[in-house]
Amino acid sequence: MSSETFLKHDITDIVDAHHHFYSPDNDFNILQRQFGLAAYLPEQYASEAVGLPIFRTVHVEAAPAPGSGAAEAAWVESLTASGRGQVAAIVGSCNLADKDADAQLDALAAAAAGRLRGIRWLLDWDGPREGDGDNATHPAVALRQNCDYLRDPEPAAAFEKGYALLAQRNLSFDLQCAPAQLPAAAALCAQYPTVKVVINHIGKPRHLMTKDAAYDAAELARWRMGMAAMAALSHVYVKLSMLGYAVPNWHKDKAKEELLKTLVLEMIALFGANRCMFATNWHTNAAVSDGDGVTTDGLDIPALYTRFAEWTAKFSPKERQRLFSGTAAEFYRL
Repeated sequence: MSSETFLKHDITDIVDAHHHFYSPDNDFNILQRQFGLAAYLPEQYASEAVGLPIFRTVHVEAAPAPGSGAAEAAWVESLTASGRGQVAAIVGSCNLADKDADAQLDALAAAAAGRLRGIRWLLDWDGPREGDGDNATHPAVALRQNCDYLRDPEPAAAFEKGYALLAQRNLSFDLQCAPAQLPAAAALCAQYPTVKVVINHIGKPRHLMTKDAAYDAAELARWRMGMAAMAALSHVYVKLSMLGYAVPNWHKDKAKEELLKTLVLEMIALFGANRCMFATNWHTNAAVSDGDGVTTDGLDIPALYTRFAEWTAKFSPKERQRLFSGTAAEFYRL
Protein backbone atom coordinates (compact mmCIF):
# COMPACT_ATOMS: atom_id res chain seq x y z
CA MET A 1 0.00 0.00 0.00
CA SER A 2 1.19 3.52 -0.75
CA SER A 3 1.94 5.87 2.14
CA GLU A 4 -0.46 8.38 0.53
CA THR A 5 -3.44 6.61 2.11
CA PHE A 6 -1.92 6.98 5.56
CA LEU A 7 -1.07 10.65 5.01
CA LYS A 8 -4.77 11.41 4.49
CA HIS A 9 -5.23 10.82 8.22
CA ASP A 10 -3.27 14.00 9.08
CA ILE A 11 -0.73 12.27 11.31
CA THR A 12 2.54 14.12 10.74
CA ASP A 13 4.99 12.43 13.10
CA ILE A 14 5.63 8.76 13.82
CA VAL A 15 8.09 7.26 16.27
CA ASP A 16 8.48 3.58 15.47
CA ALA A 17 8.96 2.34 19.02
CA HIS A 18 10.18 -1.16 18.17
CA HIS A 19 12.22 -2.60 15.30
CA HIS A 20 15.35 -4.70 14.75
CA PHE A 21 18.50 -4.72 12.61
CA TYR A 22 20.83 -7.69 12.31
CA SER A 23 23.30 -9.41 10.02
CA PRO A 24 24.51 -13.01 9.91
CA ASP A 25 27.98 -11.53 9.44
CA ASN A 26 27.88 -10.38 13.08
CA ASP A 27 29.34 -12.91 15.51
CA PHE A 28 26.60 -12.09 18.02
CA ASN A 29 23.66 -12.73 15.65
CA ILE A 30 23.77 -16.47 16.29
CA LEU A 31 19.99 -16.90 16.50
CA GLN A 32 19.46 -15.29 13.10
CA ARG A 33 22.06 -17.59 11.54
CA GLN A 34 20.36 -20.62 13.09
CA PHE A 35 17.09 -19.59 11.46
CA GLY A 36 18.81 -18.89 8.14
CA LEU A 37 17.80 -15.22 8.09
CA ALA A 38 19.40 -12.77 5.69
CA ALA A 39 20.65 -9.42 6.95
CA TYR A 40 18.07 -6.76 7.76
CA LEU A 41 19.64 -3.30 7.63
CA PRO A 42 18.58 0.38 7.76
CA GLU A 43 18.37 0.69 3.98
CA GLN A 44 15.79 -2.08 3.81
CA TYR A 45 13.72 -0.51 6.58
CA ALA A 46 13.87 2.89 4.86
CA SER A 47 12.71 1.44 1.56
CA GLU A 48 9.77 -0.31 3.22
CA ALA A 49 8.70 2.78 5.17
CA VAL A 50 9.21 5.28 2.34
CA GLY A 51 6.81 8.21 2.37
CA LEU A 52 5.77 7.84 6.00
CA PRO A 53 6.64 10.58 8.53
CA ILE A 54 8.94 8.32 10.55
CA PHE A 55 11.72 10.59 11.78
CA ARG A 56 12.86 8.69 14.88
CA THR A 57 12.98 5.01 15.73
CA VAL A 58 13.82 2.77 18.68
CA HIS A 59 16.11 -0.16 18.03
CA VAL A 60 15.31 -3.08 20.33
CA GLU A 61 17.84 -5.85 20.89
CA ALA A 62 17.45 -8.83 18.57
CA ALA A 63 18.41 -11.61 21.00
CA PRO A 64 22.18 -11.46 20.45
CA ALA A 65 24.39 -14.16 21.95
CA PRO A 66 24.47 -14.01 25.77
CA GLY A 67 26.98 -11.47 27.02
CA SER A 68 27.22 -9.67 23.68
CA GLY A 69 24.73 -6.89 24.25
CA ALA A 70 27.48 -4.27 24.12
CA ALA A 71 28.71 -5.60 20.77
CA GLU A 72 25.22 -5.37 19.30
CA ALA A 73 24.72 -1.85 20.68
CA ALA A 74 28.09 -0.73 19.28
CA TRP A 75 27.14 -2.09 15.86
CA VAL A 76 23.76 -0.32 15.86
CA GLU A 77 25.43 2.88 17.03
CA SER A 78 27.98 2.60 14.20
CA LEU A 79 25.16 2.31 11.66
CA THR A 80 23.46 5.38 13.06
CA ALA A 81 26.65 7.42 13.38
CA SER A 82 27.40 6.79 9.71
CA GLY A 83 24.00 8.19 8.71
CA ARG A 84 22.28 4.87 8.16
CA GLY A 85 18.83 4.85 9.74
CA GLN A 86 17.10 7.14 12.21
CA VAL A 87 17.68 5.30 15.48
CA ALA A 88 17.20 7.76 18.32
CA ALA A 89 17.24 5.24 21.17
CA ILE A 90 18.66 1.79 21.80
CA VAL A 91 17.15 -0.89 24.01
CA GLY A 92 20.05 -3.19 24.79
CA SER A 93 20.39 -6.84 25.69
CA CYS A 94 21.52 -7.87 29.17
CA ASN A 95 20.74 -10.98 31.17
CA LEU A 96 19.94 -9.27 34.45
CA ALA A 97 20.31 -12.59 36.27
CA ASP A 98 24.01 -12.75 35.41
CA LYS A 99 26.43 -12.12 38.27
CA ASP A 100 28.25 -9.55 36.15
CA ALA A 101 25.08 -7.71 35.05
CA ASP A 102 26.45 -4.47 36.51
CA ALA A 103 29.55 -4.66 34.32
CA GLN A 104 27.46 -5.59 31.29
CA LEU A 105 25.32 -2.49 31.82
CA ASP A 106 28.46 -0.33 32.02
CA ALA A 107 29.68 -1.78 28.73
CA LEU A 108 26.29 -1.26 27.10
CA ALA A 109 26.14 2.39 28.11
CA ALA A 110 29.59 3.00 26.68
CA ALA A 111 28.84 1.16 23.45
CA ALA A 112 25.56 2.96 22.78
CA ALA A 113 27.23 6.38 22.96
CA GLY A 114 24.39 8.18 24.72
CA ARG A 115 21.53 6.36 23.00
CA LEU A 116 20.95 3.62 25.58
CA ARG A 117 17.51 4.07 27.12
CA GLY A 118 16.51 0.64 28.35
CA ILE A 119 17.11 -3.09 28.58
CA ARG A 120 15.24 -6.09 27.28
CA TRP A 121 15.82 -9.71 28.14
CA LEU A 122 13.26 -12.14 26.74
CA LEU A 123 11.26 -13.85 29.50
CA ASP A 124 8.47 -15.74 27.66
CA TRP A 125 8.21 -19.04 29.56
CA ASP A 126 5.29 -21.46 29.40
CA GLY A 127 7.09 -24.70 30.16
CA PRO A 128 9.59 -26.72 28.11
CA ARG A 129 9.28 -26.59 24.34
CA GLU A 130 8.52 -30.08 23.06
CA GLY A 131 7.85 -31.38 19.58
CA ASP A 132 6.89 -28.36 17.47
CA GLY A 133 7.08 -26.13 20.53
CA ASP A 134 3.36 -25.42 20.62
CA ASN A 135 3.38 -23.24 23.70
CA ALA A 136 4.20 -19.64 24.58
CA THR A 137 7.85 -20.27 25.48
CA HIS A 138 10.10 -18.22 23.20
CA PRO A 139 12.79 -20.23 21.35
CA ALA A 140 15.50 -17.87 22.62
CA VAL A 141 14.37 -18.38 26.21
CA ALA A 142 14.46 -22.14 25.78
CA LEU A 143 17.97 -21.92 24.35
CA ARG A 144 19.39 -19.41 26.81
CA GLN A 145 17.97 -19.88 30.31
CA ASN A 146 15.34 -22.62 29.90
CA CYS A 147 13.52 -21.51 33.05
CA ASP A 148 11.08 -18.89 34.32
CA TYR A 149 12.83 -15.73 35.53
CA LEU A 150 9.54 -14.39 36.88
CA ARG A 151 8.06 -17.39 38.73
CA ASP A 152 10.83 -19.90 39.52
CA PRO A 153 12.10 -18.78 42.97
CA GLU A 154 15.87 -19.07 42.54
CA PRO A 155 16.16 -17.70 38.98
CA ALA A 156 13.63 -14.97 39.81
CA ALA A 157 15.69 -13.82 42.79
CA ALA A 158 18.81 -13.55 40.63
CA PHE A 159 16.89 -11.66 37.94
CA GLU A 160 15.40 -9.23 40.45
CA LYS A 161 18.86 -8.41 41.77
CA GLY A 162 19.87 -7.28 38.30
CA TYR A 163 16.54 -5.58 37.65
CA ALA A 164 17.13 -3.35 40.67
CA LEU A 165 20.24 -1.97 38.94
CA LEU A 166 18.07 -0.29 36.31
CA ALA A 167 16.73 2.22 38.83
CA GLN A 168 20.25 3.42 39.62
CA ARG A 169 20.97 4.00 35.93
CA ASN A 170 17.69 5.61 34.82
CA LEU A 171 17.06 2.72 32.43
CA SER A 172 13.64 1.38 31.47
CA PHE A 173 12.72 -2.25 30.91
CA ASP A 174 11.04 -3.72 27.84
CA LEU A 175 8.96 -6.59 29.20
CA GLN A 176 8.26 -9.51 26.89
CA CYS A 177 6.61 -12.44 28.63
CA ALA A 178 3.72 -14.88 28.29
CA PRO A 179 0.27 -13.85 29.57
CA ALA A 180 0.47 -16.37 32.43
CA GLN A 181 3.57 -14.56 33.70
CA LEU A 182 1.99 -11.10 33.83
CA PRO A 183 0.81 -11.27 37.48
CA ALA A 184 4.34 -12.18 38.57
CA ALA A 185 5.71 -9.39 36.39
CA ALA A 186 3.30 -6.95 38.03
CA ALA A 187 4.52 -8.01 41.47
CA LEU A 188 8.13 -7.38 40.44
CA CYS A 189 7.39 -4.05 38.76
CA ALA A 190 5.42 -2.82 41.77
CA GLN A 191 8.55 -3.07 43.91
CA TYR A 192 10.53 -0.74 41.61
CA PRO A 193 8.25 2.16 40.67
CA THR A 194 11.13 4.28 39.35
CA VAL A 195 11.93 1.71 36.65
CA LYS A 196 9.60 2.50 33.76
CA VAL A 197 8.32 -0.61 32.00
CA VAL A 198 6.79 -1.10 28.57
CA ILE A 199 5.00 -4.36 27.82
CA ASN A 200 5.97 -5.67 24.40
CA HIS A 201 3.50 -6.80 21.76
CA ILE A 202 0.22 -6.03 23.57
CA GLY A 203 1.08 -8.63 26.22
CA LYS A 204 1.21 -11.49 23.71
CA PRO A 205 -2.22 -13.17 23.84
CA ARG A 206 -1.57 -16.17 21.64
CA HIS A 207 -3.12 -17.47 18.42
CA LEU A 208 -6.74 -16.43 18.95
CA MET A 209 -9.35 -17.69 16.47
CA THR A 210 -7.11 -20.60 15.47
CA LYS A 211 -8.41 -23.30 17.83
CA ASP A 212 -11.80 -23.25 19.55
CA ALA A 213 -13.97 -20.94 21.62
CA ALA A 214 -12.91 -22.52 24.91
CA TYR A 215 -9.24 -21.88 24.15
CA ASP A 216 -9.93 -18.26 23.19
CA ALA A 217 -11.97 -17.64 26.34
CA ALA A 218 -9.27 -19.06 28.61
CA GLU A 219 -6.46 -17.23 26.82
CA LEU A 220 -8.26 -13.90 26.87
CA ALA A 221 -9.22 -14.27 30.54
CA ARG A 222 -5.61 -15.00 31.51
CA TRP A 223 -4.33 -12.10 29.40
CA ARG A 224 -6.92 -9.61 30.65
CA MET A 225 -6.23 -10.45 34.28
CA GLY A 226 -2.51 -9.93 33.80
CA MET A 227 -2.87 -6.73 31.80
CA ALA A 228 -5.23 -5.28 34.40
CA ALA A 229 -2.61 -5.93 37.09
CA MET A 230 0.03 -4.21 34.97
CA ALA A 231 -2.22 -1.27 34.07
CA ALA A 232 -2.76 -0.58 37.78
CA LEU A 233 0.90 0.47 37.94
CA SER A 234 1.26 4.01 36.62
CA HIS A 235 4.85 3.47 35.46
CA VAL A 236 3.88 0.63 33.10
CA TYR A 237 3.19 1.28 29.41
CA VAL A 238 2.29 -0.99 26.48
CA LYS A 239 3.38 -1.40 22.87
CA LEU A 240 0.63 -2.15 20.36
CA SER A 241 2.71 -4.32 18.05
CA MET A 242 3.20 -7.83 16.61
CA LEU A 243 -0.57 -8.10 16.48
CA GLY A 244 -0.60 -11.08 14.13
CA TYR A 245 0.76 -13.23 16.94
CA ALA A 246 -2.44 -12.51 18.86
CA VAL A 247 -4.78 -13.03 15.90
CA PRO A 248 -3.01 -14.73 12.97
CA ASN A 249 -4.14 -13.66 9.50
CA TRP A 250 -6.17 -10.78 10.87
CA HIS A 251 -5.35 -8.79 7.74
CA LYS A 252 -7.23 -11.33 5.57
CA ASP A 253 -10.42 -11.81 7.58
CA LYS A 254 -12.91 -9.12 8.65
CA ALA A 255 -14.01 -11.01 11.77
CA LYS A 256 -10.42 -11.50 12.88
CA GLU A 257 -9.57 -7.87 12.24
CA GLU A 258 -12.62 -6.79 14.23
CA LEU A 259 -11.49 -8.91 17.19
CA LEU A 260 -7.99 -7.51 17.01
CA LYS A 261 -9.23 -3.94 16.72
CA THR A 262 -11.42 -4.55 19.78
CA LEU A 263 -8.43 -5.82 21.77
CA VAL A 264 -6.26 -2.86 20.74
CA LEU A 265 -8.95 -0.35 21.69
CA GLU A 266 -9.52 -2.25 24.94
CA MET A 267 -5.86 -1.79 25.88
CA ILE A 268 -5.94 1.90 24.97
CA ALA A 269 -8.97 2.30 27.23
CA LEU A 270 -7.26 0.35 30.02
CA PHE A 271 -3.89 2.10 29.95
CA GLY A 272 -4.90 5.40 28.35
CA ALA A 273 -3.36 6.86 25.20
CA ASN A 274 -0.66 8.44 27.37
CA ARG A 275 0.72 4.96 28.10
CA CYS A 276 0.22 3.27 24.72
CA MET A 277 2.42 3.38 21.62
CA PHE A 278 2.08 1.86 18.17
CA ALA A 279 5.12 0.06 16.77
CA THR A 280 6.00 -2.18 13.82
CA ASN A 281 8.38 -4.74 15.33
CA TRP A 282 9.84 -4.61 11.82
CA HIS A 283 12.55 -6.96 10.62
CA THR A 284 12.94 -9.78 8.08
CA ASN A 285 9.50 -9.43 6.41
CA ALA A 286 5.86 -8.64 7.13
CA ALA A 287 4.93 -12.16 8.24
CA VAL A 288 7.68 -12.37 10.84
CA SER A 289 7.31 -8.76 12.00
CA ASP A 290 3.55 -8.86 12.52
CA GLY A 291 2.97 -12.52 13.32
CA ASP A 292 6.29 -13.89 14.56
CA GLY A 293 6.26 -16.35 11.67
CA VAL A 294 2.78 -17.72 12.43
CA THR A 295 1.54 -16.55 9.03
CA THR A 296 3.05 -16.60 5.54
CA ASP A 297 2.50 -12.92 4.79
CA GLY A 298 1.32 -9.66 6.33
CA LEU A 299 0.68 -5.99 5.71
CA ASP A 300 3.56 -3.75 4.68
CA ILE A 301 4.55 -0.85 6.92
CA PRO A 302 2.36 1.84 5.26
CA ALA A 303 -0.66 -0.49 5.29
CA LEU A 304 -0.05 -1.40 8.93
CA TYR A 305 0.09 2.24 10.02
CA THR A 306 -2.98 2.97 7.90
CA ARG A 307 -4.89 0.33 9.87
CA PHE A 308 -3.71 1.92 13.13
CA ALA A 309 -4.97 5.28 11.86
CA GLU A 310 -8.33 3.85 10.78
CA TRP A 311 -8.86 2.13 14.12
CA THR A 312 -8.21 5.38 16.00
CA ALA A 313 -10.06 7.70 13.62
CA LYS A 314 -12.50 8.79 16.35
CA PHE A 315 -9.76 9.65 18.83
CA SER A 316 -8.83 13.27 19.50
CA PRO A 317 -5.76 14.73 17.74
CA LYS A 318 -3.96 14.80 21.10
CA GLU A 319 -4.66 11.13 21.76
CA ARG A 320 -3.48 10.12 18.31
CA GLN A 321 -0.33 12.19 18.71
CA ARG A 322 0.42 10.21 21.86
CA LEU A 323 -0.24 6.85 20.21
CA PHE A 324 1.85 7.48 17.10
CA SER A 325 4.76 9.44 18.57
CA GLY A 326 4.28 11.25 21.87
CA THR A 327 4.14 8.31 24.26
CA ALA A 328 7.22 6.67 22.74
CA ALA A 329 9.14 9.96 22.69
CA GLU A 330 8.36 10.52 26.36
CA PHE A 331 9.07 6.95 27.45
CA TYR A 332 12.40 6.70 25.66
CA ARG A 333 13.39 10.32 26.33
CA LEU A 334 13.88 11.19 22.67
